[in-house]
Amino acid sequence: MRMKSGSLGSAFTTLVLSYLAVFLLPIVLGSILYTKTNTIMTDNANRANLAMLEQLRQVMDGKLKDITLMSQQIALNPRLRWLMNSTDASDAANAYKYVEFVTEHMPPYQNVSDLIQGYYVYLGTNDTVLMPRAKTTADMFYQRLYHPAGTGFEAWRGQLLSSPHYQDYFPVTYETPGGRLDTITFVQTLPLGETSDIRGALVILLDMNQIRSMLAKIDSAYRSSVYILDRKDRLLASDGRLSLPWDQIGPDVQTKGIPYEYKDHGKEMMLSYTVSDQNGWKYIHVMPKQVYLERVYTMKNWMITLLLICLAGGGAAIAFWVHRNYAPLQGVVRALQNKRPARAGRPSNEYEFIRGAIQMTMHEERELRHILSRQAPVIQASFLSRIVRGHVDVSRLTEESLQFMDIRLISDRFAVILIDIADFSRFSADQSERQWALLRFIISNIGSELIRERHWGYAVELDRQRVALLVNFSEERIVEADQELGAIVVQLKQMVEERFKTYVTLAIGGMYEGVERACESYFEALHALDYKMYRGHSSIIRYSEIALSDRYYFYPIETEIQLINFVKSGDEDNVGRLIGNLFHAHFSQRVMTPDLGRSFFTNMVSTLWKIMNPMDPLYKELFGEGFDPLKELTDCPTAEEMKVKIREWFLAMTHYRGAGLSSHGRKLFERIIRYIEQHYGDDRLSLTSIADQFELTPQYLSAFFKKQSGMNLTDYMTRVRIDEAKKLMRDKKMTFMQIAKKVGYANDIGFIRVFKKYEGTTPGKYRASL
Repeated sequence: MRMKSGSLGSAFTTLVLSYLAVFLLPIVLGSILYTKTNTIMTDNANRANLAMLEQLRQVMDGKLKDITLMSQQIALNPRLRWLMNSTDASDAANAYKYVEFVTEHMPPYQNVSDLIQGYYVYLGTNDTVLMPRAKTTADMFYQRLYHPAGTGFEAWRGQLLSSPHYQDYFPVTYETPGGRLDTITFVQTLPLGETSDIRGALVILLDMNQIRSMLAKIDSAYRSSVYILDRKDRLLASDGRLSLPWDQIGPDVQTKGIPYEYKDHGKEMMLSYTVSDQNGWKYIHVMPKQVYLERVYTMKNWMITLLLICLAGGGAAIAFWVHRNYAPLQGVVRALQNKRPARAGRPSNEYEFIRGAIQMTMHEERELRHILSRQAPVIQASFLSRIVRGHVDVSRLTEESLQFMDIRLISDRFAVILIDIADFSRFSADQSERQWALLRFIISNIGSELIRERHWGYAVELDRQRVALLVNFSEERIVEADQELGAIVVQLKQMVEERFKTYVTLAIGGMYEGVERACESYFEALHALDYKMYRGHSSIIRYSEIALSDRYYFYPIETEIQLINFVKSGDEDNVGRLIGNLFHAHFSQRVMTPDLGRSFFTNMVSTLWKIMNPMDPLYKELFGEGFDPLKELTDCPTAEEMKVKIREWFLAMTHYRGAGLSSHGRKLFERIIRYIEQHYGDDRLSLTSIADQFELTPQYLSAFFKKQSGMNLTDYMTRVRIDEAKKLMRDKKMTFMQIAKKVGYANDIGFIRVFKKYEGTTPGKYRASL
């Protein structure tokens, strides 16, 4: 269609109005910006203040947590409880216990926290003070070491003993031989948790000067003040630069929240605070409001300057750009009028006409791209899968068809790597199809990236737990291709197992020339993958390594009869030797195919059944109800696990037969009893350790012991320990921890639980009844 000259003026008007809008935009934005600046700067200042307070709180919480842990370690020390009960600290017989506690159980405070200035334990029963590596009387401590300023001796002792303290903090100034010492004093009543029978206190002195230096860093940077209040709103530390009328504004602050603005002697102030969840301390920051408003004034000056610049240049720019942009616009409209077909309706201006023409073109292109984009990945995946499996007619392949499927081949040399996902339980407990798809996607992307670092290739998802990598080798690196292929596989396995906690088995086929022969490499890798039975799940298998596998196994009837006779006669040495020779001959000296290996193991299970059938149902005592060796072998993914199972079964049967035929069965039982009675104090004593001691399997030992005694070995061992513990409890000086260790328990918690289970009462109540 043709645009009439009358419609051209509307585009010119649109340009002029557009540039005027741009010209006026800085003025409007400047006004809005200025009105919002005050609020923004206030919020920024508050966030900065809170960030500083949070950082201060975290540092203090960390230091105070170390102090709390140290106090609990000292307060809960069982030796300290004995010292608190002692009334005579000067007794020579008890002097060593005080020295031992001071030297071994009061750690140097420098190793705990740099905030600690010193600490001591006051024992009220004998008026004694214990310090790291020192012991003195309370009077000597008060007069010569730490003298609280303004507090008498009796008042000082009364503060420690008259009322309970649980991790309380007080600001106290001490007179010391080195001068005045400002501290925040931590007080913990002893015994821990006692509210009435107070026998002493643990006192830790925190360096007030170090805390003030931490506050001063914030004060100097922001011309403000920081205060620390305890959970009862008592002032612990401050810099003293600005006043804090917390008793007046505190309730209002906690009701209205932060930031809180108030006036102090006519001066506007802004307050922020945070509270520690650990001890309830409040960290309060007070800043004059004019400090952060200075930035607002600076912003205002910059904004006015920018506005004047825009006003000066805006008028000239409008005239220039309207003329410069309208002339090309006319040429574009004329060109589109000649190329596009006539459309119904008349556009309002040149822009509308151009927009309509472009929209039509873009819509058609989007539709076409959308159709192709939906089909391309599916087509590509299907094509690559058919290449790998050998289902592609190579004669019909063209460059155009490959380009259409977004496939690029850089040479005619190919190889296939198969990746079998064995176990990803450490990556995710969810075994849904979504997780399988996610894992295949991850492995496909990692494999593709590693291949394309050196050569070229694509990843193909074959089934639920298997991914194939089609490697297309670069002609320039064909000499070292085999070595680089091994490096890619090793790196891929390492990344998947270490980063994604997934065990994978990788099989590598040979390198072939031509797309049509890529399937040969795939079938070789598929065959090699079967050998994970021997190599295990987390392994790399090359087809070239297993191509010469034996096609038979050696297990004649004479060997089977010999093995049966050895088992029936209880000859463990010959059974172990004969099975070891069979395994060595088939799995160490030769390489068998997986199918032959499974047949060999099945044949040995058949031998086991021939021995067990005449014993039915006696063998159930040894292997339990529902014993199914073929199913257990099928569940074993590797040959190594199958060999362990076979050996254990035959040796267990041999032990069982030997114990039944020999007169030594009772002697063996008596030896086991003596061994338990001699070693019950070893916390490592167990069914497994006893079986190892007598060179038996745990299954056989359990069945043999129950057959001989009528009770489980574990129950008998526990009964021996409990009976011995009851004897030791007659000694009132022994703690339950000491008794537990003597009878073979690592701690008193496990001992108490087992004692109550077997005796129906706790050790404490049993000892009280003696």
